[in-house]
Amino acid sequence: MTNMNVYLYQRILGTGVLLLQIAIVVVLLLAIMKKDSAIKAHLQEYGMRYGLAIGIFALLGSLGLSEVYLLEPCRLCWFQRIFHYPQIILFAVAIKAKDLKVWSYSIWLAGIGLVISLYQILIQFSPTIAQSSLCSTNPSVASCSDILSMEYGFITIPVMSATLYLAMIVLYKYRKKA
Repeated sequence: MTNMNVYLYQRILGTGVLLLQIAIVVVLLLAIMKKDSAIKAHLQEYGMRYGLAIGIFALLGSLGLSEVYLLEPCRLCWFQRIFHYPQIILFAVAIKAKDLKVWSYSIWLAGIGLVISLYQILIQFSPTIAQSSLCSTNPSVASCSDILSMEYGFITIPVMSATLYLAMIVLYKYRKKA
């Protein structure tokens, strides 16, 4: 197995997500104040690398929780993974080929994934929505309403996912035009 316990792993993931949330808020505030020219230049230069890093973070975070720490992903978590994982390949190939069209594909994956993760956040924090047909009622299957990790009082696994998708959307805003 591993020497790191699951709570430390979750805290590390949660801290990374919290820092990313802070970065997103700062970038958006600077954009609103029209003081984001330096950030725009930086993200245009390194945005695809950040996209790749976000994809890798999602992969390692989700597989660490499910394969190392044996936290069973629910049905909606699987759908979110479907929209995270391909971005690693897309950005790796795009970086190698210097292909800016990757943003056209990434934005769709991030947008759909964000909707799914926001829906799961609603399920987790609203008991009336938790009875949705997309959630399993079978006790032997992971329920979408289960909160398997809660860092800083609000960062659950779908909040982590939504943050990563939102970061991809912000990167899309600052992409170089193809």
